[in-house]
Amino acid sequence: MRRREVIVGSGIVATVALSGSAGAATNQTDDGQMTSPTDGDLETVLELLPADAALDANYLRLQYSHVDGRDAETVDYQTRQILEEVAEVDGEIEPEAVSDVVSVDTENGDLRLSAATGSFDRPSTDATDTEEQGDWRIAEVSDDEAFAAADDRLIAVSATETDPTEIAGTAVDAATGETETVLVSPDATESVFERLESAAFVVFFPDLEAIDYLEFDDSVESFGAGFEESPAERSGTGTVESEYVLELASDADVDDDWILEQLERIEQGEFVETTIERDGTFAHVEAVIDLPPERDRDAAPDARVRAKSSADEGRVTFEHVDGEAIDAADLEVWIDGELADRQLADEYDTFTEGDSVELETGPVANVGLRWFDEGEDVYYYYATTLVGSESFEASHDPEADAVEITYVGELDADPGRLEIVHRQRDGGQDRNNGPTRTERTTLGDLESVSGSLGQGETITVEDVTLGDRVSLEPTAPANPNRGQRSLAQIRVRPPRIYLDRREGTLIARYLGDREHDADEFRVLIGDEPAETQFADVTDTLSANSELELGEVSHGTTVTVEWLEPDPDDPVVIEEHVLRPDGRVDFTYDDAEGTVVGEYREGDEIAADALELRINDEPAATQPADEYETISPGDDVRVAGAPFESVELVWEGPDDTEYGLGRITVGRDALDAVYEPETETIELVYTSTQPADPSALSVDHAGDGPQSGDGEPLFAQQYDTLTEGDSVVIEDVAIDDRISVMLVQEGDGYVSHRSLFHFTPEPRLAFRIEERDQGLVAVYREETNRDADAFRFLVDDEPADVQPADEYETLTDGEEIELGEYQAGTEITVEWTVPDEPRAVTEHVVVPDTEFDVEYDADDGSVTIEHAGGDEIAADDLGVVVEPTMHEPQGWDDYETVSKGDATTVDLDEASERDRDPVAVVIVFKGSEAISHERLDR
Repeated sequence: MRRREVIVGSGIVATVALSGSAGAATNQTDDGQMTSPTDGDLETVLELLPADAALDANYLRLQYSHVDGRDAETVDYQTRQILEEVAEVDGEIEPEAVSDVVSVDTENGDLRLSAATGSFDRPSTDATDTEEQGDWRIAEVSDDEAFAAADDRLIAVSATETDPTEIAGTAVDAATGETETVLVSPDATESVFERLESAAFVVFFPDLEAIDYLEFDDSVESFGAGFEESPAERSGTGTVESEYVLELASDADVDDDWILEQLERIEQGEFVETTIERDGTFAHVEAVIDLPPERDRDAAPDARVRAKSSADEGRVTFEHVDGEAIDAADLEVWIDGELADRQLADEYDTFTEGDSVELETGPVANVGLRWFDEGEDVYYYYATTLVGSESFEASHDPEADAVEITYVGELDADPGRLEIVHRQRDGGQDRNNGPTRTERTTLGDLESVSGSLGQGETITVEDVTLGDRVSLEPTAPANPNRGQRSLAQIRVRPPRIYLDRREGTLIARYLGDREHDADEFRVLIGDEPAETQFADVTDTLSANSELELGEVSHGTTVTVEWLEPDPDDPVVIEEHVLRPDGRVDFTYDDAEGTVVGEYREGDEIAADALELRINDEPAATQPADEYETISPGDDVRVAGAPFESVELVWEGPDDTEYGLGRITVGRDALDAVYEPETETIELVYTSTQPADPSALSVDHAGDGPQSGDGEPLFAQQYDTLTEGDSVVIEDVAIDDRISVMLVQEGDGYVSHRSLFHFTPEPRLAFRIEERDQGLVAVYREETNRDADAFRFLVDDEPADVQPADEYETLTDGEEIELGEYQAGTEITVEWTVPDEPRAVTEHVVVPDTEFDVEYDADDGSVTIEHAGGDEIAADDLGVVVEPTMHEPQGWDDYETVSKGDATTVDLDEASERDRDPVAVVIVFKGSEAISHERLDR
């Protein structure tokens, strides 16, 4: 056995979990030392995520990356995905402008949130469904995608089972202090991230009991880890520094050796040095780690090997399907953590297309074929399989509080090689209370099991209650660089119901995979049974069942009880105060000095349930002064001055509040003029209304994000601002950034709201759109600029049409038609004010092509076929299967790809992630997405 293979045997699943779907960028000095991301603002970006309770969600995994404005091409593919998603918000935010990224994955996978901070202006949008909420703009991108954006902050939402704009609105509430953030709930979030604040890449698992891929002892409640870079992107050998935080159960009695033992099970490398600090229930571990061999697909021969297993015959066949020949001496067959007695080198000098080898494994075995270069210390698994993964069936009997696992394989299995793992949650029906404890029982030790496990034999696990998880696992160690998988598992938990109110009708949606009888549930309106129950609508609840339960007025408290397993002691699985449907659009009449809120659409609402607030305090004029009820078409008016915040809030029972609309007055009351000769910027106040400048702060930031420590330049020169008043900022470089912030202090808080941003270099400039008549350049800057300050290039040559041919001055939204161009043509917009012109917009014309995508779950492969359209050079074309692949896979069998040509991605070969594919992205020239196809599963 080669170096480190014992200590790295079971860490790969943990590495995948820790590295997740986005790696962090690494900051290195010239001498190779890591730099702490002190310029990152971890707290600010985390405050863009609402608490899990605010979304009725269970957060499984939070990830933070400090990317520090790096080019998307310089980071790994998964981080690049997030940065490019940010850039896709109307094409206005460049990845280089992003400083910090955070994302969260939820339990059932139908909701994903990502947030980014940096140095960028709030993007505009052409979406028809938009909403202004104070400084924030919320826009629906598609049926299941939305974003919310303000200057320097952006939140992206993907939600397949809920309205993404509602989720985005809740996130804005969190960002503006209207609802709790993720720093409040899950409970340990703030404590864990505080201890890991110096790391460039942090991942946090707040609910270990809800996940299967990180197996901790029951004494650990939550877990966080901080790294210099994503574990998936570690390169080379040597040592790295990492940090870990374990939140221990209140009754945990563990020592430092026990903590280190837990970490050694999930870290692939070897711990060389460790320091452990204990603080209450938290253990903070700082470690120096010797890296294991590196996974390097490119170093291994380019070949595809398929593993076919037959538990009923007790064998595995490895077949070289296509690609390059492989030196058999570099191939290792691993079975249950040991090198197999029979190796490919026993039969072949080289393993080439069409070759195969059949191995006896028995009915249960973990098998892998690994290529290993000992000199370079790199490896790659061509194929892996778990023999026996289809040989066990698990079911739960809630009346008996038992789980049954039945063996359905044909060959007798050795019970000594199998163990039942029963993870129990103390605390009764509330699965979120009490510590967990884990019991492991080898089947060979059970009296009910004879010397072998035969077909049809059933193992019963008793005392399985809500919150428990039961799995059947091999007792053998995992293979090197791989994780151990369960043969069968079942988790007992209450069903989850999501409540919503849509056009006055109460909607209940079931979130789960297991079917339930509808009469297992009871709906309460207030304290009384609802007139319409689940059983009145359907007999059975299946995955994503959506039930209409009749008209229910807003302000009603709705409760859903689960009557199983004890109807006399029902479990409350959902309780929700129904909010009104409503949207108020605020505008400011600068001439009159009046804020007008027009109720655009929604319910009729009692006026005395509404409160109009100015700077978070009740306004002198309230809706109830004029109305008994407010309906669409009504409006509210209040005197307002620039830089005041005005909001209309619905106040419901149990301290429930819901903002119907908000505006920060005077966001358009400032303008900027840049003089390149003198390197100065003049900030000009343009409103006709007088304003108090005392809350205005001007920040002059150089390279990187703003510091937040601005100066009261307006207040230093003026007691009251009037139209035309200005301040001059000197020594402004073309890539500096000027920000005007509204700083307000309240009881125990200081609020910083962005009012105005300006950079001499245009950050947004033009968006290039591909339309029926050809390419169109759309000017996207909110600040007017001279048209002759820009130049269009086509493949580095001046275009036939230039901005100055059409306009003298460019204003937001103006368009210039560029004409038609072939796929692959690169359009560049240069800003010509500096001595050396700068590219401010770049666009590659993508081919007009259609692709058919077919996912074969049984074979573990995805096939992509060119279905018509432009022919594409194979070198320009790539395939990414989300979320399983690190880098695009090419079309290596072709020089050009045209109609009928196809390629197949073997997911076992492409990834070591035990996750189902979600979507396929066809990539052109490494970054431009031609198509994005969701997979049917």
